[in-house]
Amino acid sequence: MSTVDKMLIKGIRSFDPENKNVITFFRPLTLIVGPNGAGKTTIIECLKVACTGEMPPNCRSGHCFIHDPKVAGETETKGQIKLRFKTAAGKDVVCIRSFQLTQKATKMEYKAIESVLQTINPHTGEVLL
Repeated sequence: MSTVDKMLIKGIRSFDPENKNVITFFRPLTLIVGPNGAGKTTIIECLKVACTGEMPPNCRSGHCFIHDPKVAGETETKGQIKLRFKTAAGKDVVCIRSFQLTQKATKMEYKAIESVLQTINPHTGEVLL
Protein backbone atom coordinates (compact mmCIF):
# COMPACT_ATOMS: atom_id res chain seq x y z
CA MET A 1 0.00 0.00 0.00
CA SER A 2 1.25 3.50 -0.82
CA THR A 3 1.53 5.98 2.05
CA VAL A 4 1.98 9.75 2.22
CA ASP A 5 4.80 10.83 4.57
CA LYS A 6 5.14 14.63 4.33
CA MET A 7 3.96 17.58 2.31
CA LEU A 8 5.55 21.03 2.02
CA ILE A 9 3.34 23.96 1.01
CA LYS A 10 4.74 27.35 0.08
CA GLY A 11 2.90 30.23 -1.62
CA ILE A 12 -0.41 28.43 -2.10
CA ARG A 13 -3.56 30.39 -1.18
CA SER A 14 -3.14 31.65 2.40
CA PHE A 15 0.18 29.83 2.92
CA ASP A 16 3.01 32.39 2.96
CA PRO A 17 5.33 32.27 -0.09
CA GLU A 18 8.36 33.05 2.11
CA ASN A 19 7.83 30.30 4.72
CA LYS A 20 7.91 26.54 4.24
CA ASN A 21 4.94 24.86 5.90
CA VAL A 22 5.54 21.13 6.41
CA ILE A 23 2.73 18.73 7.26
CA THR A 24 3.64 15.27 8.54
CA PHE A 25 1.09 12.53 7.92
CA PHE A 26 0.74 9.73 10.46
CA ARG A 27 -0.29 6.11 9.94
CA PRO A 28 -2.94 4.82 9.88
CA LEU A 29 -4.83 8.11 10.20
CA THR A 30 -4.22 11.86 10.06
CA LEU A 31 -6.94 14.31 11.07
CA ILE A 32 -6.96 17.81 9.60
CA VAL A 33 -8.83 20.13 11.95
CA GLY A 34 -9.02 23.88 12.49
CA PRO A 35 -11.29 26.91 12.31
CA ASN A 36 -12.75 28.33 9.11
CA GLY A 37 -10.05 29.82 6.89
CA ALA A 38 -7.21 27.86 8.53
CA GLY A 39 -6.27 26.04 5.29
CA LYS A 40 -7.84 22.58 5.71
CA THR A 41 -9.30 22.54 2.19
CA THR A 42 -6.07 23.96 0.78
CA ILE A 43 -4.16 21.00 2.27
CA ILE A 44 -6.54 18.51 0.61
CA GLU A 45 -6.38 20.39 -2.70
CA CYS A 46 -2.56 20.45 -2.53
CA LEU A 47 -2.60 16.66 -2.17
CA LYS A 48 -4.78 16.45 -5.28
CA VAL A 49 -2.65 18.89 -7.31
CA ALA A 50 0.58 17.10 -6.32
CA CYS A 51 -0.82 13.69 -7.28
CA THR A 52 -2.77 14.57 -10.43
CA GLY A 53 -1.67 18.04 -11.58
CA GLU A 54 -5.35 19.02 -11.77
CA MET A 55 -6.26 22.44 -10.33
CA PRO A 56 -9.22 22.84 -7.94
CA PRO A 57 -12.62 23.70 -9.44
CA ASN A 58 -13.22 27.33 -10.49
CA CYS A 59 -9.53 28.24 -10.31
CA ARG A 60 -9.17 29.67 -13.83
CA SER A 61 -5.94 27.88 -14.62
CA GLY A 62 -4.45 28.36 -11.16
CA HIS A 63 -5.05 32.09 -10.67
CA CYS A 64 -6.96 31.65 -7.41
CA PHE A 65 -4.78 28.76 -6.20
CA ILE A 66 -1.47 30.66 -5.92
CA HIS A 67 -0.96 33.29 -3.19
CA ASP A 68 -2.07 36.67 -4.61
CA PRO A 69 1.00 38.89 -5.25
CA LYS A 70 -1.06 42.03 -4.55
CA VAL A 71 -1.69 40.80 -0.99
CA ALA A 72 2.07 40.43 -0.47
CA GLY A 73 2.77 43.82 -2.09
CA GLU A 74 4.78 42.11 -4.84
CA THR A 75 4.49 41.77 -8.60
CA GLU A 76 5.27 38.05 -8.57
CA THR A 77 4.54 35.11 -6.26
CA LYS A 78 6.01 31.63 -6.49
CA GLY A 79 4.22 28.64 -5.04
CA GLN A 80 5.44 25.11 -4.48
CA ILE A 81 4.04 21.78 -3.32
CA LYS A 82 6.40 18.95 -2.39
CA LEU A 83 4.89 15.59 -1.56
CA ARG A 84 6.97 12.75 -0.15
CA PHE A 85 5.39 9.33 -0.28
CA LYS A 86 6.26 5.65 -0.24
CA THR A 87 5.18 3.50 -3.20
CA ALA A 88 3.50 0.12 -2.85
CA ALA A 89 6.94 -1.38 -3.60
CA GLY A 90 8.41 0.54 -0.63
CA LYS A 91 10.39 3.14 -2.61
CA ASP A 92 10.57 6.73 -1.34
CA VAL A 93 9.44 9.23 -3.98
CA VAL A 94 9.22 13.04 -3.94
CA CYS A 95 6.82 14.88 -6.25
CA ILE A 96 7.57 18.61 -6.71
CA ARG A 97 5.18 21.02 -8.43
CA SER A 98 6.17 24.68 -8.74
CA PHE A 99 4.03 27.60 -9.93
CA GLN A 100 4.33 31.32 -10.54
CA LEU A 101 1.73 34.10 -10.57
CA THR A 102 2.79 37.45 -12.03
CA GLN A 103 0.88 40.75 -11.95
CA LYS A 104 0.99 42.23 -15.45
CA ALA A 105 -0.32 45.71 -16.36
CA THR A 106 -3.93 44.61 -16.80
CA LYS A 107 -4.11 40.97 -15.69
CA MET A 108 -2.53 38.15 -13.71
CA GLU A 109 -0.39 35.61 -15.56
CA TYR A 110 -0.20 32.04 -14.21
CA LYS A 111 2.61 29.68 -15.14
CA ALA A 112 3.39 26.12 -14.05
CA ILE A 113 7.19 26.26 -13.69
CA GLU A 114 8.07 22.61 -13.14
CA SER A 115 6.76 19.18 -12.27
CA VAL A 116 9.44 16.79 -11.02
CA LEU A 117 9.30 13.22 -9.74
CA GLN A 118 12.38 12.04 -7.83
CA THR A 119 13.24 8.76 -6.13
CA ILE A 120 15.37 8.58 -3.00
CA ASN A 121 18.07 6.00 -2.29
CA PRO A 122 16.92 4.28 0.93
CA HIS A 123 20.50 3.60 2.09
CA THR A 124 22.10 7.00 1.52
CA GLY A 125 19.11 9.36 1.35
CA GLU A 126 20.52 10.65 -1.94
CA VAL A 127 18.06 11.91 -4.54
CA LEU A 128 18.09 9.84 -7.72
CA LEU A 129 16.87 11.35 -10.97
